[in-house]
Amino acid sequence: MSSQSDRDGRGMRRRPRRGGRGGGPERQRKEDYGGETSEKPRPIILAKPATQEQGSSSTTAGATPGGGGSTTPSALGSKTPEKMVMLRNRDDAPSTPSGNLTSIPASLTSGETPPPQPTLTVQRSQHFPTESSSQNRLAPPPEMTRCAKLVDDSQMWQESAMEMLVDQTDFLVVGVIGLQGSGKSTVMSLLAGNSPDDSHRQFLFPPQTQETIELCEHQTNGIDMFVSGERIIFLDTQPVMSASVLDKMIRHDKKIGSEYSTAENCIEIQSLQQAAFLMNVCHVVLVVQDWFTDTSFLRFLLTAEMLKPSSPSSNHDNPSGEDSSDYFPNLVFIQNKAAWDHFNVETFNSMQQTLTKVFETSKLKYRGSVTMADGKMLPGLNRRSVKTDINLYPLPHKDSDGKMDQDAILTLLPEYRGYPSFTTLINGLRQQIYTLPREQLTHTTLSEKNWFHYAARTWDAVKKSQLMAEYNRLLH
Repeated sequence: MSSQSDRDGRGMRRRPRRGGRGGGPERQRKEDYGGETSEKPRPIILAKPATQEQGSSSTTAGATPGGGGSTTPSALGSKTPEKMVMLRNRDDAPSTPSGNLTSIPASLTSGETPPPQPTLTVQRSQHFPTESSSQNRLAPPPEMTRCAKLVDDSQMWQESAMEMLVDQTDFLVVGVIGLQGSGKSTVMSLLAGNSPDDSHRQFLFPPQTQETIELCEHQTNGIDMFVSGERIIFLDTQPVMSASVLDKMIRHDKKIGSEYSTAENCIEIQSLQQAAFLMNVCHVVLVVQDWFTDTSFLRFLLTAEMLKPSSPSSNHDNPSGEDSSDYFPNLVFIQNKAAWDHFNVETFNSMQQTLTKVFETSKLKYRGSVTMADGKMLPGLNRRSVKTDINLYPLPHKDSDGKMDQDAILTLLPEYRGYPSFTTLINGLRQQIYTLPREQLTHTTLSEKNWFHYAARTWDAVKKSQLMAEYNRLLH
């Protein structure tokens, strides 16, 4: 008869074990895997020994929760395992990053360093674009906050402006030319995106300050470039036939080329070069003048048209080698700082007839592009009252909207000026210019970056033109 101490909690008789009752490694294994002292089961590792000689020193490598027998190396064989497998409960599984699966090294069970085994690593493929790269590819080009220099005051070409251009063909180039103080930079800034209510410091093309006006100096040197969000390229130039530019050259003792006899001839040739350059690389050239009209300035435009270089022809497009027709831009006359009588039907017709007489032999496109004689801005100026279709657009003084007549009887009503407000007129001019057809400058379609290279070659051709050199010789 066995005593009560030889029976377990279920009444079953205990099997005697070697090494004494209640001791030995078997009880320790029970406590580790299935005993009541463990709060939760530990992970079960299934592994093969690395070598057969380790069987004498290795302990049990796997067991069932019920406390089954140990596994010997002779039963498993002597082959080296290729990988280990670890089994864990679902709750005990550690949070590892997805896509990086590694095997358990054999050194955890055998105590020796096994030979390196191949591991499986899952990584993100680099052939597919990530979200950040796709956003960078589709992101618009950086918007400009200030103008960039295209040609400096020494008449040298600058390459830094190319950074703001992209490889797309839907763009429009608008240039401006005029005398000093006529309002070229102001008109270009308003067309490029500024509002008439903005301060002069916020203008994209810096206009004349009060100090420069009092000193009779000019503000723009060379050619400045600005690219708007609508992919309109604006080119602002220094004043032509300017006494201020001549005075600056004399005061700073700038070196005059040996081909020029006097400083006056040098300034005139530089003005003609800039005008001829705009006529070759622009879709629209704005002629800004603040009073009507300077006959010498109109004669200067005709001279620049005569001296402008021919458009380059491609052998593929013109296999015969014959010169094709030259490119001529749209010419738009802007009468800036216009008075109320400039909007009168009789005065407007007289201005158009004068321009028709002067440019009757010109090949420039000065008709039918931009006009106020469509009846939309001012009902009196329509197709019936204005017979000609010259590109003439008067603009009043920018500050005229804020001036009120103190002697007006109806002080609660806005003053009647006889023309629309400046904001209405500048918005109408912007809309007409933006909707002009984008004609090809050359025989092949140009992108913005290709246009930049084409403009650089054109500027070099203008400076080395034989026609300019011959005209300079005649000025001696």
